[in-house]
Amino acid sequence: MEEGNWKKRTVKNGDFVLPGEYLGVMEEYLPGDGVIVEDGNLYSTRAGWVRIDKDKIEISLEPASKVPPIPKKGDIVYARVLDVKQQAVLLKLIKIEGQSRGVATSTLAGIHISQVKDGFVEDLRNEFKIGDIVRARVIADEKSPIQLTTKDPDLGVVYALCSKCRTPLVRKGNQLVCPKCGNIETRKLSTLYRKVNI
Repeated sequence: MEEGNWKKRTVKNGDFVLPGEYLGVMEEYLPGDGVIVEDGNLYSTRAGWVRIDKDKIEISLEPASKVPPIPKKGDIVYARVLDVKQQAVLLKLIKIEGQSRGVATSTLAGIHISQVKDGFVEDLRNEFKIGDIVRARVIADEKSPIQLTTKDPDLGVVYALCSKCRTPLVRKGNQLVCPKCGNIETRKLSTLYRKVNI
């Protein structure tokens, strides 16, 4: 095979490419992350896996050197509650939904009392407890801590332990019940409570 033909091979979704490899032409795809355009041709700027988004008509590269992902506005994330204050909850980000790796950079996040749920929140301690695992959406990622919301029904606490005996709580209606000591607690619950693997 001649050098020229090798460079013009057709790449498929999931192919591994090296920097400078030919990926296609502008008429076929728009350049995404890790892709540059030269004379109408698309080339890789880094080693990685080809990702073709047919809806966006975009070709991009998932980097080979797996840099942990950085949460962006709109991402769904999982986080553990570190502290519950009067006006906000402080959390440590665990991962971005759909990503297999942990989170990069600053892993602190916050949920302001106004972003917990629709309606009035009297006491944040009735919505979250230290150690809870929360499913939330990023609403601001410009500075640390990253700002989250749990207003949607599928957002909120997805895993909680009894604050008395540390047994995993079971959902009964809108409350959480400890199967061991019978303690009843409230949270801003996600409809996915104990239905997601983190």
